[in-house]
Amino acid sequence: MKYKIYALILILILSVATIANAAYREGEILVKYKSGRSLQSIAPAVAGAKTVRSLDQIRTRRIALPPGVSVDDAIASYRKDPNVEYATPNHIISICREPSDEYYYYYDEFLEMYSYEQWGLYSDQYPTAGIEAPKAWDINTGSPDIIIAIIDTGVYAEHEDLYAKIVPGHNCLSSATDPNDTEDDHGHGTFVAGVAAAMTDNGIGVAGVSWGSMIMPIKVMNANGEGAEDDAAAGIIWAADHGAKILNLSLGGYDYSQAEYDAIEYAWNKGCIIVAASGNDDTDRTFYPASFEHVLSVGATNESRQRCTSNDWGTTETGDPQGSNYGSYLKVMAPGNNITSTSIPDPDWGDILPPYTASAGTSAAAPFVSGTAALVLSQFPTWTNSQVVTQIEDTCYDIGDPGWDQYTGYGLISAYRALSSAPVVPTKIGALTSMSSGSIVRVSGAVITSGSSSLYDRFYVEQDDRTCGICLPFDKPPAGYSEGDIISISGTLMTVAGERSIQGAILTKTAHTNPVAPVGMPNKSVGGGRIALKGGITGGTGLNNISMLVTVWGRVTSVGWTYFYIDDGSMRYDGSGFNGLKIISDRLTPPMVGSLVRITGVSSCEQPPRSNVTIPVVRVRKQSDIITM
Repeated sequence: MKYKIYALILILILSVATIANAAYREGEILVKYKSGRSLQSIAPAVAGAKTVRSLDQIRTRRIALPPGVSVDDAIASYRKDPNVEYATPNHIISICREPSDEYYYYYDEFLEMYSYEQWGLYSDQYPTAGIEAPKAWDINTGSPDIIIAIIDTGVYAEHEDLYAKIVPGHNCLSSATDPNDTEDDHGHGTFVAGVAAAMTDNGIGVAGVSWGSMIMPIKVMNANGEGAEDDAAAGIIWAADHGAKILNLSLGGYDYSQAEYDAIEYAWNKGCIIVAASGNDDTDRTFYPASFEHVLSVGATNESRQRCTSNDWGTTETGDPQGSNYGSYLKVMAPGNNITSTSIPDPDWGDILPPYTASAGTSAAAPFVSGTAALVLSQFPTWTNSQVVTQIEDTCYDIGDPGWDQYTGYGLISAYRALSSAPVVPTKIGALTSMSSGSIVRVSGAVITSGSSSLYDRFYVEQDDRTCGICLPFDKPPAGYSEGDIISISGTLMTVAGERSIQGAILTKTAHTNPVAPVGMPNKSVGGGRIALKGGITGGTGLNNISMLVTVWGRVTSVGWTYFYIDDGSMRYDGSGFNGLKIISDRLTPPMVGSLVRITGVSSCEQPPRSNVTIPVVRVRKQSDIITM
């Protein structure tokens, strides 16, 4: 791999990597003890094992194993201990350098090197691609009371654009001899810090997003770009305990880390906002910690306001495409291509070359969001972390499919809109009937009637007073939700195939109650008429019950591959050429023609191809919803 003295290899993110054929550190493991256990009184499950780090806030220890004891054997022994909640390897984390064949340069008049302006903030050349920072700065430039923790490789504290911004940090590496030494001996953390909060309006260098806010360097990676997951967890906890409000994690990987999850939950519960990069492999594989529930995950966009792909970043040395990761966990996008920021001095040419460089990737995108979060919290200091995250999501520019989508999340962040827009107030499902399609909505107190193990492409929820419901369409419904779960929902209000829906729904489980009981009704009542902007079914009258859980009866009149019709004597004609009420059974076993059945399912509708009608249907969720009498 070639290097040039004035360049920094691009797209530096942390990932759990295979190093020397081991994805974890030999000779040590991580152990979490159950709540209520006295850590001091618990004997080691392996003779000779010693605690070398205690993360008491999350009841986790790093255990050094005696010679001759393998990691697998030690984990097996600790998992048998009734005091232990979990035992895992201590995964190695390392910096990945991608792509390997491109360099980006910061402009220097003396050397006449190529330059990239700070288009991510604002550019006349790319006026819609940045985060509208100058307009945001007319409202707020960031408060020094708001501290952004850069949990990374450290920060070059003497940098001309950073020196006045640094507050005491911590070196969390287990090999550190001085816990106060947070100097960056790699360069990645210094770059990230500059994007988030470099000194601005000082006539030199670059501008940071929240240039009035402070920077807390947390070193969890060494000069080789390596650390361990307990180092990252320790850094998150230390930052949360020492006043940081925003935690930037331009790091990640594809291996689940329980210690990182617990540390993030600890920080969230202390009021911190956690921002993480989504990864650079152009894949929808689950990426950590970006995919954890209380993390604001960030993808990268280019100067054309599009998700970065291999057209921007090329391929790896093995030919694999590179691009901003995507998936169900992605929340927002931010500029991440050709981004200029601060760097550590070149060891040979530091007196000649300015300490700035340009880079790309979701590592570069994440600090744009961290800086924006700092601006919002500076403007609204009484807001909770949840309110800040919601405001950033709600004020994004939609740059993909309408509403949330897996490739661009809620869209491209806007620092200006996040500061100037009134927050979206949570509402009930019933209020959505009069709201126009495309509205960003937040719903509270919704009860799931059809969850993860029911319909293959959607959820259904009802208002807690049982007066109305709504559909939540998904390419693949999220796991872990069941009937009776009470959730809050955020997404974009749309009408899909005649049915009112919340597209791109992000769910938060808040409680659980008894599953909703269905409402019995005759076939002719399924569907109902229009209410405000909520459409009814063709010829429908009476109360609109679309998206409500119902029970109907009738005799089976015909059976198809994924549906059947029933008639309760009303000879209902739905306008599509069939008599009776259509029951959508998908992959379930249908009853025989002529049998008398009781059907429980969700009142819904569909619009058959090449027709101008909206017909009523009932969607059954499971085989037990079809009862032959």
